[in-house]
Amino acid sequence: MKKTAILLDMGFVFLKLKHALGKRQPTAIEIRQFALKCLEKDEEIFRIYCYDCPPYGEKQTHPLNKKLVDFSTTPTFSSRTKIMNDLKIMDNIAFRSGELSFDGWVLSQKAVKNILKTNRAFVDDDFMPDIKQKGVDMKIGLDVAWLSSKSIVERIILVTADSDFVPPMKFARREGVQVVLVTMGHMLVKNELKEHADELRSVTFP
Repeated sequence: MKKTAILLDMGFVFLKLKHALGKRQPTAIEIRQFALKCLEKDEEIFRIYCYDCPPYGEKQTHPLNKKLVDFSTTPTFSSRTKIMNDLKIMDNIAFRSGELSFDGWVLSQKAVKNILKTNRAFVDDDFMPDIKQKGVDMKIGLDVAWLSSKSIVERIILVTADSDFVPPMKFARREGVQVVLVTMGHMLVKNELKEHADELRSVTFP
């Protein structure tokens, strides 16, 4: 049996599972079920690592109507907070938190296309917050390095389609750890990411 760690790039996993479930948000139980489904018969679970940012919950002034927008009152904030809290207390799961930064407001692509086509005035819903995550990629890279250099696991299953993880994948393989890549059917996976995986594994859900 190969001792195996599963690393979930949660921003990616959440979107893919939501699509697979007919636009319904996955529960914490379903996320764990998906992770365990990534295992093969010769693999023994060491731990499931989940990497994500807590949802943005600050207050910001809307650029058009100048009203204060409290992001902590949104349905997205409530549902994502619950999922994260549920995951944190589940067996064999370690949660790694990054952070979100608010970088202002931007026009949505849909609004831009419509305004160019109709020459209409701006409306409140045209604007969306520009929120970026920080620290998640770094924590994935650090965990891959730690798991590999200490020979804690023999195999790492990485669920992502982000080519930024190529350097940690290369490091793991140099340390003698096998790297399995699960892309959840994503169509735009760079060849460089595939090249530095020992195995491309197809996992469907549910």
